[in-house]
Amino acid sequence: MSSPKQIVLITGANRGIGFSIARFLARDHSFHVLLGSRDAQRGSTAAETLRSEGLSVEPLTIDITDDSSIAAAATSVSEKHGHIDVLVNNAGVLKDFEIVDDIRLRFSETFNINVFGGVSVLEAFLPLLSKATVPRVVFITSKLGSITDRSDPKSEYEHVPCAAYRASKTAVNMVVAHYSSVYRDKGWKINTVCPGSVKTEINNWTGKLTVEEAMPVIVKACTLGADGDTGTFNDPFGPVDW
Repeated sequence: MSSPKQIVLITGANRGIGFSIARFLARDHSFHVLLGSRDAQRGSTAAETLRSEGLSVEPLTIDITDDSSIAAAATSVSEKHGHIDVLVNNAGVLKDFEIVDDIRLRFSETFNINVFGGVSVLEAFLPLLSKATVPRVVFITSKLGSITDRSDPKSEYEHVPCAAYRASKTAVNMVVAHYSSVYRDKGWKINTVCPGSVKTEINNWTGKLTVEEAMPVIVKACTLGADGDTGTFNDPFGPVDW
């Protein structure tokens, strides 16, 4: 049966930032969460953890590198719920610290997940988002993708390498700028959010913020009303230069 609650789909939500977004939206804003995960078992375990807290969460198997998996997930959601209100493209990878000799492969794998995967999910779910009163799309990005910041020798991230990750997040920002422009007149809210330097598995817990400290800026983007902004790039401290 379709949920009377607002529905949010979060990719890569079985752990880390995605898992926290699921918890905050279900607990504090009464969303029904479609907890996206590439691994069905991990997704089910994560969803059960949140359901044990009394939250409205269901697992959704979706591998954003596999078009057939994305299509199957969209069909499943369409048949069960008929729409979604929010899409959070959270799934991503940081492969720059892996020791590899093939730089083309490193960039290809990074872009395949961080950019192509998110765009493919958005395109597949556009028909379901179009049925929402105020469709909202949030891409999780990084200040490391800011060309302005990378060009500043005084940036706090000046000595952080990660060329493939940086370039992929710059591309994500352009994706958001493009889609927000296309759907602005239709009232859609499409934004990109940097959670900040968060302590997660992707950076071996070396970040500065807890996931809880990163949540407000993400949750705000997920809960915008008809008068909310679109085409923005923010982090926990405010607007970020593109």
